[in-house]
Amino acid sequence: MKVFSEPGVLSRSERFFSTPSATARRLFYYVTRVGHYYYDARYNFLDSCDIAHLESHKNLFLTYVRSGTMYFETDQLYCAERGQIGLVDCRRPHHFYTKGDAEALWIHFDGANAAAFFEQILAFRGGRQVLTPPADLRIEQELAQIISGLRTGDMTELDRSQRIYRILCALLFPAQSGPDRKNDAIAQAVKYIGEHLFESLSVEKVADAVSLSPSHFSRLFRSTTGFSPHEYIMLHRIDEAKALLQSTSLSVKEIAFRVGYRSEVNFITAFTEKTGTTPTRFRRNTL
Repeated sequence: MKVFSEPGVLSRSERFFSTPSATARRLFYYVTRVGHYYYDARYNFLDSCDIAHLESHKNLFLTYVRSGTMYFETDQLYCAERGQIGLVDCRRPHHFYTKGDAEALWIHFDGANAAAFFEQILAFRGGRQVLTPPADLRIEQELAQIISGLRTGDMTELDRSQRIYRILCALLFPAQSGPDRKNDAIAQAVKYIGEHLFESLSVEKVADAVSLSPSHFSRLFRSTTGFSPHEYIMLHRIDEAKALLQSTSLSVKEIAFRVGYRSEVNFITAFTEKTGTTPTRFRRNTL
């Protein structure tokens, strides 16, 4: 439907509401309102207004800026320009505004583990709530399809849920669809870790093997795999240990050294923490 009464939102803008079913609330990602807005300099949305207290607003907000600049005040001030995405938890203090003409596609959404996705996406990016996705991730197109589906009524809740999930995954791991050079570096790092698992491995050593600085390598590795390099090495060692526990008669101490631990105690502690059982019990239960 057309928007006629929101200051700073031009009349050619559209907004649609969606009330999720009980099934969607339990199992899916779902939208509660979506829009394609054209703004002018008067737009100034405060979380103290009546709209901000509606259930359809008090969830997660994602907007893709097609033109102009949008400003978001949460814990700090962010600005999203053309091609960028703003991601905001509207259950927390927030303020949106523009200083001139702008255009954006946006959705309010919730459900499933959406809040956990939100927190993890921000955690991977140092809390920054404005993101620049690679163009080939098709996030703009997914948002446009969701809005179109609400306009025509021919998109199911399941389809909307799947599109939201794809968007969240793309924001969580953008480097997986990024330039080949980045993916090649991480593929080389993973191969290097596998080939040197029994050695003393550090982030600096692996980064040097793929000709990246440790800080850049750590950021790139996390954004591509979802793990820090240290966590990946630990989990890979534990996976190798599981295989050896199940398929060999090597002692726990021998396996600890075989997968890169220099202390049997440290190995048992790490294995138990990550699997919920000791190496001995794991071996007994899988034989």
